Amino acid sequence: MSARPGAPMFLRIAARELRGGLAGFRIFLTCLILGVAAIAAVATLRDGIRRGLDAQGAVLLGGDAQMEFTYRYATPEERGWIEDRASAVSEIVDFRSMAVAGEDRALTQVKGVDDAYPLVGEVALDPPVPLAEALAGDGTRPGAVLDGVLADRMGLQLGDGVRLGLTEFVLTARLLREPDAAAGGFGLGPRTLVRTADLAGSGLLEPGTLFETEYRMILPPGADLPALEAEAEAAFRDSGMSWQDRRRGAPGVERFVDRMAAFLVLVGLAGLAVGGVGIAAAVRAYLDRKTEAIAVLKALGATGGTILAAYLAQIGALALAGVAAGLTLGTAIPLLAAPLIAARLPIPVEMGLSGAALAEAAIYGLLTAAIFSLWPLSRLAEVRAAALFRDLGPGRRGRPPLPLALALVLSVAALAGAALWFSGVPQLAAGTLGGVAAALAILAAAAWVLG
Repeated sequence: MSARPGAPMFLRIAARELRGGLAGFRIFLTCLILGVAAIAAVATLRDGIRRGLDAQGAVLLGGDAQMEFTYRYATPEERGWIEDRASAVSEIVDFRSMAVAGEDRALTQVKGVDDAYPLVGEVALDPPVPLAEALAGDGTRPGAVLDGVLADRMGLQLGDGVRLGLTEFVLTARLLREPDAAAGGFGLGPRTLVRTADLAGSGLLEPGTLFETEYRMILPPGADLPALEAEAEAAFRDSGMSWQDRRRGAPGVERFVDRMAAFLVLVGLAGLAVGGVGIAAAVRAYLDRKTEAIAVLKALGATGGTILAAYLAQIGALALAGVAAGLTLGTAIPLLAAPLIAARLPIPVEMGLSGAALAEAAIYGLLTAAIFSLWPLSRLAEVRAAALFRDLGPGRRGRPPLPLALALVLSVAALAGAALWFSGVPQLAAGTLGGVAAALAILAAAAWVLG
């Protein structure tokens, strides 16, 4: 930090103080950098997953839009509405059943598909054969594709028979990946893929049985998704239809990511707040070492406001430097690890710089630095030179003057408001803030008792 000859006095004082080095602010900077870096890294990863989900919404859903019905197929009227508006349609039946092979039984989540499936993306099988070929069977039995976990659990090899309901299928391939797996939500068992037509006579899709049908659609270019959703809701509001489209291709995954990211960011904020104790101690220790210099400035005629502004400028400059370093570290880590993260996560990730993530982490860092620095700095406001030399006087341990007290209250309120706003989970944020406040109160009470 440097100040021009014509700069205000407090800036020149601050510049001279900072030329002495940062030896007294190592703890200050360490606490700030690590706290901001943790929040920035989590927020950057969260936004990368959000971008991936937005960009791959159609692949995750299996189409541009989907209409789902519970315990029934679409009526001719509903099917006609779908076909009039879509350029391609795929019908999927989803239900739970027991897979039986000899004496072995296992719960499985069955997906019955038609010849159009998948409309978007590709199904990965082992051996790598087309899905239509795998589901065609061996000429005497229809084919079934089982998740590898299910096949291993039941001891099945390719060519072995597996029964679903009253129908026996032949295992023709192991399922490695289905493109719309994220849109399927929670399943009670590993996946089995069969043709819906081959389930006729199995007794699994009779009236009264539990299943869901999903009608995936490829829409013409430029289709107005909000208008189509409103039209479908108006036409089939009372029929138990639910609508989903590529704008939120995997809402369950999105909710999970948002909640987990909110939790981790709040954990980082809690760590940053606890690190604020170190920030306050570093500022207090630094000012204690500067007692004589401050007293000399007072004796030479510097006002309390000038001295306070000088040290506020110092702490502010260091806080900005710490936040900038934390943002750099917190952004670099997920960006450098992006290939590893993308390979390990079962959902798409598009890692990149995120202005929202950087702003969120910077706001938390700056507000925390302000909250834990203002109280130690307030001791400089109305103190006489003689009191500083003797380390006496009410100004050393008294309450902060009204302007600084107001700034402190506003900083705390702003930090709480930011946590409630950014988290998206106000109850969780409020609980976290309450826990942090209680922990800091306990620390303050312990310091008062021991002091």
